[in-house]
Amino acid sequence: MNTIKIWQTLRTSLFYTRFNSWYYIKFVFALQAMILLLAFPFLALFFSFMTTSLGYDSITDQNILEFLRNPLGLLFAIIFGLLALFFIYLELSVLILITYYHQQQIPFTIQMILRKIMQQSKYLLSYQFVFFLLYFALIVPIAGMGLHSELTDGIYIPNFIVNELLKSTSGSILYFSFIAIVIYINIRLVFSLEIFLTRKCTIFQAMKRSWSITRWQTWRIVAIFIIMSLVAAGLLFIAFMIFLLPTILAEQLWSPAAPVVAGISLTLSQIFFIVAFTITPIYVAHAVNFMFLTRENKVISHKQMQVVKKKHRKSFYVIITASVLALITVNGFYLTEVTYSDNTQIIAHRGLKSAGVENSLESLHGAAKIGVDFVEMDVLETKDHQFVVFHDTNLRRMAGINRNIRDMTLAELEKVTIRQDGFTSTIPSLETYIEHAKKWNINLNIEIKTHGGESKDFLANFEEIVQKHGVERDYIYQSLNRNIVETIKERYPTMRVGFIVPLNFGNLVNVNADFIVIEEFSFSASIQRQARERNMDLLVWTITTPEAARKYMLADVDGIITEIPEEAMKVQEDLRNDQAVSTKLADAIDLLTSN
Repeated sequence: MNTIKIWQTLRTSLFYTRFNSWYYIKFVFALQAMILLLAFPFLALFFSFMTTSLGYDSITDQNILEFLRNPLGLLFAIIFGLLALFFIYLELSVLILITYYHQQQIPFTIQMILRKIMQQSKYLLSYQFVFFLLYFALIVPIAGMGLHSELTDGIYIPNFIVNELLKSTSGSILYFSFIAIVIYINIRLVFSLEIFLTRKCTIFQAMKRSWSITRWQTWRIVAIFIIMSLVAAGLLFIAFMIFLLPTILAEQLWSPAAPVVAGISLTLSQIFFIVAFTITPIYVAHAVNFMFLTRENKVISHKQMQVVKKKHRKSFYVIITASVLALITVNGFYLTEVTYSDNTQIIAHRGLKSAGVENSLESLHGAAKIGVDFVEMDVLETKDHQFVVFHDTNLRRMAGINRNIRDMTLAELEKVTIRQDGFTSTIPSLETYIEHAKKWNINLNIEIKTHGGESKDFLANFEEIVQKHGVERDYIYQSLNRNIVETIKERYPTMRVGFIVPLNFGNLVNVNADFIVIEEFSFSASIQRQARERNMDLLVWTITTPEAARKYMLADVDGIITEIPEEAMKVQEDLRNDQAVSTKLADAIDLLTSN
């Protein structure tokens, strides 16, 4: 077997991509449009059918096991998985076969490709389905590194899981080890689909063969993907600046022309990025094919290949020109009219952590001084039916003591020293925390947590403290426990209570609450629209970057629960003060590239 050559792979893949670029742009655009317009709606309809037929409004982290324990629910889930798997398989297979036939200089038709794909798809209906599922499950976590499907875009490990893992040494080791192992397996199985489609074998045999021929080539394959990623990132940055610069200059030299220039720039950027994102999968597929053919000693010289240019009718150019002019007009009006609504509240997640340990009085004071709208904090019941402000049910992470909150009294817990990021503090009681919050004039978002050992008067005791301090209407309250949320709302209708939903698939969960707290992973325009239709606020957690904060502020969510309140407030201030057309253009292009 020949050794994979890094620069030869990159150059040859570029040649093949350019050779039939117009064909690829049309074909891949049509393929992705089919996935977006047919596969997504079909899967959405089936998902809606399988949930509503079993009496569910949505699938969340709290009811997914119940759903799967139902025999009909399990059957529906399997069918849904098979359908999604088939569409992913179809999209990736078309890309692989088209590029493979071009590199092997084999004449083909679309009917021929589809026939080949359908012939191999029979394995989806056998025990080989397990290996298909394993293969595609492994490529999802780092799909952007190589071939990926429209259906796998946006699937990642939820941030709230990653954030919690990274807060401890053991969690960090576990997380990075997992990522390293997944990347390694991805590299070793990178040729599986191509072998499966171009050889007479099962998917298991293809995976086994890929594992064999990638031996001692791992670092070369990784280098190729890294170089492609770096070049792509560099080109995106350059394109971003090129499209933004004319509008910035227009604002400085002749501001009335800025909206027109911005409209033209946004239109050109839309065309550029659509073409770029359409052609990129082809380039990656060519690279994968060329590496495979190199290892199999089946590379065919491309020096004699000639491009056959197809002439288009004048009507084609007239339609294109009219479409571009219409888009420029629409974009110009959009950039002129769009404004930041400034409705998003900033909620400091467990206080200001640059000022002290999470959930401590120091972090509360720090958040109060910078002027956030709310401080989110956690409460747990103690052994003697009191409440402390603490997140974990065990002291191991914060105090290095293997004892549970439920097994200790308030007096014992108040003597415990907790440490985080060079800070030290003590665990405050809920009453002490509220007293200081009132003293520093900062409102609280109190998350009511459970550890499984709550007393029968758990909620009554909590409500008594809230009423004692007169903060029923000033503060907002939330919980992962649906029963707690609905019980409080039933007893005290004037209290603003929210339900926390880490994972939400399908429609917005139906719950008697004033607001929903949803993790970034589950956020969508549809979820936001449904919340507004029900007159419920929508909070998004846990925001960890200024870019994410800006995204959700521009989306006009009602609140963000963030680890970086200082930076989020700076982003909000910039949005309030900077209404320049160039800034709106930058946001529009950024939204385009992030999608």
